[in-house]
Amino acid sequence: MLGLKTDTPKEWAQTVMKDLETFLTDHAYNEMKAAQSAMAVINHRPNDVEFVNTMSALTIEEMQHFEMVYDKILELGLPLGSESQNEYAMLLRKFFPKTKDREEKFLQKLMLSSLMEARSCERFSVLVKEMKPINPSLAQFYDDLFESEARHYRVFLEYARKYGGREQIDEIWDQLLSYEAEVMRQRGKSPLVHG
Repeated sequence: MLGLKTDTPKEWAQTVMKDLETFLTDHAYNEMKAAQSAMAVINHRPNDVEFVNTMSALTIEEMQHFEMVYDKILELGLPLGSESQNEYAMLLRKFFPKTKDREEKFLQKLMLSSLMEARSCERFSVLVKEMKPINPSLAQFYDDLFESEARHYRVFLEYARKYGGREQIDEIWDQLLSYEAEVMRQRGKSPLVHG
């Protein structure tokens, strides 16, 4: 369904469960960044009513997810904590050559957003399986987020295909997936969404 080229090892989920505070803080800020990304791409197609409406709704949904994660943090008696740098996102950006071309940057943002949503979705599914016997309530919380994360992944990728041409985008997408798989093989040691 997600087309990713490598799976997250269950050991990552075990690392997360040992440090829920760090994970939930990272997740909360990731939802906020996802909302900012959805808002930022609107100015690339301000006259495409469907695109603006879709991205606006996605922005609102991401902020609702932030609120849900924040509520979960409070429910568990934890602090929100400070935002940390997303090394995963920085590494993914290195896949693309630097460009000043506004259209290329736009398509890159759509593909990167899609991939980050797909990986979050995949990671939540791993977390749910490992967490269910230990913390069924939190496992259900992440299971409930799975569907919307998967939808967000599809939305960003479909718009990249619409504006960049399916054949061209699919070729880049396949290469990006291979690159991301190599990045992920080095990860899984920290209790972060993409850690």
